Amino acid sequence: MLSFLYTSRGFGFTKKENSLVIEDPRSEARKRLLQYIFIGISILVVATLLVVVSFYKLVLYNAPSINVEQLPLDKKLLITIPKGASLNGISNVLQESGVIENATLFRLAARYLGAERSLKAGQYLLPAHGSNHQIIRILQNAVPQSVRVTIPEGRGLRSIIQLLSAKLPLDSAKFVNAVNDSLLCRELGFPDKSLFGYLMPNTYFIDPGTSESDIVRLMIAEYTNFFGDDLKKRAAELQLTPRQIMTIASIIEGETADDDERYLVSSVYHNRVRRGMMLQADPTIQFIIKDGPRRLYNKDLEIDSPYNTYKYAGLPPGPVNNPGKASILAALYPANSEYLYMVADGKGKHIFSKTMEEHLRARKQLDAIRKQLEKKKK
Repeated sequence: MLSFLYTSRGFGFTKKENSLVIEDPRSEARKRLLQYIFIGISILVVATLLVVVSFYKLVLYNAPSINVEQLPLDKKLLITIPKGASLNGISNVLQESGVIENATLFRLAARYLGAERSLKAGQYLLPAHGSNHQIIRILQNAVPQSVRVTIPEGRGLRSIIQLLSAKLPLDSAKFVNAVNDSLLCRELGFPDKSLFGYLMPNTYFIDPGTSESDIVRLMIAEYTNFFGDDLKKRAAELQLTPRQIMTIASIIEGETADDDERYLVSSVYHNRVRRGMMLQADPTIQFIIKDGPRRLYNKDLEIDSPYNTYKYAGLPPGPVNNPGKASILAALYPANSEYLYMVADGKGKHIFSKTMEEHLRARKQLDAIRKQLEKKKK
């Protein structure tokens, strides 16, 4: 049988058994188009399924809880979530740290779980590349890792802020305001206008989410626990207020780090106060200069300040640093001595004298020793 065939060159015939078939090339084009459409739809369906599965895994999948402590070191990260951070800020921190893969999907998961406002600031041990649900649960429920901060004796406010800021998301301006907050002073039972001088040196374990005022409260609580009724009674026996004791203690702290010598240093200042003499204490000058601590010059001793104990007799208005327990006890229990003068021996200690003549001789001897040492160096 012949079949009728249309080509670009015209119609033709093909041989078929018992029938005549006319082949239209347009039907072949439609078949190919349908095939392309089917392939396209299949690809779209597969892609959609992949997106849905990925979205479920990254956003909706409630992965089982994980014990981060038991993970190997290379599978966990210590991350700090800053205080006051928004969901955007938190997700960016987590992505940059390698905890999550995608900040946008983390935000979607947090919103899906209604956790936008319940993620806590602090320092956390988190699994590297954990699921969004796992991370969110930890940030909602885990107790933040406390940060260990050591505040040494005799530090000023600027130094304390630097030490805290190195470990915590601290707002230095808020911390200064808290220290100088008269309302907080009254709340904590202090008649003073500032809590400077009472920020007790110690090693503290602080949650990164702790407010600046609560950090101040923590340090003041350490002082209050130490300076109890028995020490207040001892201050009263000396006819001194706790603030005056802390002022003397801060001067002792600035003068010596030798525990055995603190009580002799204390006796010098107590004796001078009783006699109405100028204390002539270098730590008070270090307090008022802007670029201290450094070597002092004669011009520094001329600075007009109520804290300048080379110009004004008696105790300065308040502490010049934040003294530790050893210096506080030395201020409360000075050695029984008649010393009125002392001079640093260049080895971390002092030579003590009862009279000006003895003091001048001691200074002369030390000056001679220093000159000999300088000659040897040359």
